[in-house]
Amino acid sequence: MTTPKNRWACMRNFACLTEPTLRFSRDGRGAVAVEFSLVAIPFIALLLAIFQTVLVLFTGQVLDTALQDSARMIMTGNAQNMSAANFATGPNGLCSRVAALFNCAAAYNAGTLQIDIRTPSSFANAVLTPPSISGNTLNWGTPNGQPLYTNPGPGQIVIVRAALLTPIYMSFPATFLGINWDSGLKSAGSSTSHLLLSTIAFVTEPF
Repeated sequence: MTTPKNRWACMRNFACLTEPTLRFSRDGRGAVAVEFSLVAIPFIALLLAIFQTVLVLFTGQVLDTALQDSARMIMTGNAQNMSAANFATGPNGLCSRVAALFNCAAAYNAGTLQIDIRTPSSFANAVLTPPSISGNTLNWGTPNGQPLYTNPGPGQIVIVRAALLTPIYMSFPATFLGINWDSGLKSAGSSTSHLLLSTIAFVTEPF
């Protein structure tokens, strides 16, 4: 502690001026809070990115399973009298097999879920090009951009595809290790969604 007696000597050699600085530099209180504040933002962003990625993967799995189960109606001839809307949202359609993760009927009515059914002459001639995206609109490469819906006959090759624009709820406009997180989660042509495309190929039974 500096007393009046040696205050002048202390100021002459700047000891008194440096003493508070030295005490401050040695004080370790609050270091953990400062360190956490530095890593909290990227850590939380990484957790949110993981949750968003898992949600997209699980949604894709649900769509794959629902399309595989509902496509059996086409393979066995039970969908001959079904329209595209009935196949998607009917009592035994695709949406009846989606229990969670996204509102299937609402997505179909909004046009963010579309079903394309084609009967190529051979597997080599099958069109497997994914639809292009413009905002929340899908273009299947047809004259009007809409998907095709064909009721196949017995013994025909069938390609059934379901395209879903699943929303990306969290945005990460950052580049880490040379990878832009937004471009990895969001599909080209859309700033809010990721395109999930499920495809089933088979030959119908001789019904």
